[in-house]
Amino acid sequence: MYDSETLRNMGKYRVRISGKNEAIYDYESGKRYTYNDLDKRSDKLAWFLVHTMGLKKGDRIGFCATNAVAFFDAFYATYKTGIIVTTYNCLLREKELFSLIENEAPKVIFYSAEFVFTIMTLRECGFKQEFICLDMKGDGDNYSYDEIMNIEDYEETPDANLEEEDIQMLIHTGGTTGVPKAAMMSYRAIFFNTLSDIGGYQLNDSDTAILTLPLFHTAGWNVFTLPILFMGGRIILMRGFNPEKTLRAIREEKPTVGISVETMYKAMAMHPDFMKTDFSCYRFLVTGAAPTGRELLEVYWARGVKMVNAYGMTEVGPNNMSHPAGNVSCTIDIVREKWNSCGVPAPYNQVRFVDEEGHDVAQGEHGELLFRSKMIFSGYWNNKEASDAILDNGWVHTGDMGYLDEDGYCYISGRKKNMYISGGENIFPQEIEDVITSIKGVMDVCIVGVPDPKWGEVGRVLIVKAKDAKVTRDEIVKTVRNELSSIKVPKYVTFVDNIPKNAIGKRDLKQIKKLFSAPQD
Repeated sequence: MYDSETLRNMGKYRVRISGKNEAIYDYESGKRYTYNDLDKRSDKLAWFLVHTMGLKKGDRIGFCATNAVAFFDAFYATYKTGIIVTTYNCLLREKELFSLIENEAPKVIFYSAEFVFTIMTLRECGFKQEFICLDMKGDGDNYSYDEIMNIEDYEETPDANLEEEDIQMLIHTGGTTGVPKAAMMSYRAIFFNTLSDIGGYQLNDSDTAILTLPLFHTAGWNVFTLPILFMGGRIILMRGFNPEKTLRAIREEKPTVGISVETMYKAMAMHPDFMKTDFSCYRFLVTGAAPTGRELLEVYWARGVKMVNAYGMTEVGPNNMSHPAGNVSCTIDIVREKWNSCGVPAPYNQVRFVDEEGHDVAQGEHGELLFRSKMIFSGYWNNKEASDAILDNGWVHTGDMGYLDEDGYCYISGRKKNMYISGGENIFPQEIEDVITSIKGVMDVCIVGVPDPKWGEVGRVLIVKAKDAKVTRDEIVKTVRNELSSIKVPKYVTFVDNIPKNAIGKRDLKQIKKLFSAPQD
């Protein structure tokens, strides 16, 4: 489908049509960048990496930084050089972060000034990369990013002879347990993810999105951001999430679509500026990483915002399932009816639900969710064992259990590994959590299986109540008993201030099990 010339000009095709249009507004600095600007900046970075640093196709550059326009300079430079971009979560423990960097061996690491101590530690530990600060010229740095962007004497780099299966990015998994793995995303995978998002949500050049999610995970890149830039729309770039600043940007910039995680939406809803912010500019909002409960969804629905749950996974998308929120026919009433569904499979996805033997299950029956498409990854970087474990004849095993209803909507029951067995019956936490989140006053909920001498395992539910809510243990138990079989009623109910989550809003199951695996309240 592709040839090297096509890939090389992927950024320039948009420049032909939208060169003078605004592409990125850096909300922190107030700087605005057109598509012409992005093309010129990526030309300069490509020249610097190839001619000054001596990098070639297949070499890696890394980012230890908060969101910045330099990420996009690097992304568009991949088409011109074949150099692979990898981005790091600098909030990881040093041992985890350093292990990732050692494994991927980027030759240049761009960093934000706030992570200077991390860079100092890397140097002290013997890492020999070229370190370049995005904000200033750091102590010990040979270059500053401003110096690169001020280069005047540069030329286009030679054709890198790209192919569609060449790796464009390494994107780290946002899993709930274990050290993140680097998913190899090819030019083919990034391209089809972009097409899937455009087609599934009907994105166009009039769309604007605020980017608050970090660019060290897939949703920050591949849900709305790259698709909108592909179409000639506009991205409002923020270094990180701040509810007051985000609400102000909504009032000022009038975004049309957006994605965030439950904790961020909750922080905005609880902020004093929420009620004075007009959300009518939004066509829809998407919530990802983990399901958002009905209590919070109702807050946004009441403001006239079509907010929907969606499903994605680094290795297979992440544009995999969502309510067709971009369709005029997809109303808030329809979303409300199937609120706890993650929607229908997005374009270009093939979906199966299979049993333990790998056989397809009947419609409505629980099975493990598998994906196959042009969007899937090419395996994990330097980790053949993990790659072989998740890939099966072109199908990716997600590890998530779920089913399709009669309308083709998907419902996720929970992680296969987090399923617990009580009295010989498989119990899927998500089904119970959906019932509990329908109770007024419940803001967040999580169920884990804990040991029990009679049943083997029983459920322990963790509940976060809304402020001043009067939710009781008896109400929780009674509601579940009325909706589900008695074996699914949690034995233990624990009220907590918050449920541990990782940097992208997914539950930190390792920490949850460490804190709450004991059966007693």
